[in-house]
Amino acid sequence: MASVTWLPFELHPEAPPQGIPRDVYFGRARSERIQSHLQSIADSVGLTMRQRDVIINSRRALGAAEFARERGKFDDMHRALFRAHWEGTGKLEDVGDLVRIGSSVGLDAAELREAIEEDRYAESIDENRRLATSVGIDAIPAHIFARRFLVMGAQPYEIFKEVAEKISSPE
Repeated sequence: MASVTWLPFELHPEAPPQGIPRDVYFGRARSERIQSHLQSIADSVGLTMRQRDVIINSRRALGAAEFARERGKFDDMHRALFRAHWEGTGKLEDVGDLVRIGSSVGLDAAELREAIEEDRYAESIDENRRLATSVGIDAIPAHIFARRFLVMGAQPYEIFKEVAEKISSPE
């Protein structure tokens, strides 16, 4: 049986905590193309994706997820963070929202706030980014299958199916 390990990757470390307007970062035309592409993929699989008008700095959210990992609640926190971001119910750059999200999955609010505010997981987040960059990862999501195949960015289901078939077929 295959296992999945989610690792933190800070996509926009250059973004300040309050974010950068999408149109400023990408330019209006590219921003609209990206949004359209993501929305078409989301629609094709029934996902809700409300695009925010800013590129966020995800460092605080990644730290909150690492805190949850240490406490055996990573999967729940991971799902809750994705829902909050893509369904528009939370701002992942906001410490208060992260603490609220973490509390909703059973994490201690005061401990989580402290971990986020002191940037406790900075070294791990930075090291994972260095490792990812060293193997050519510069986008999210990025999936490595069987240590041989890299699939980056939002891709249609068929791409993942093809990779799974390659992995499962005899060489």
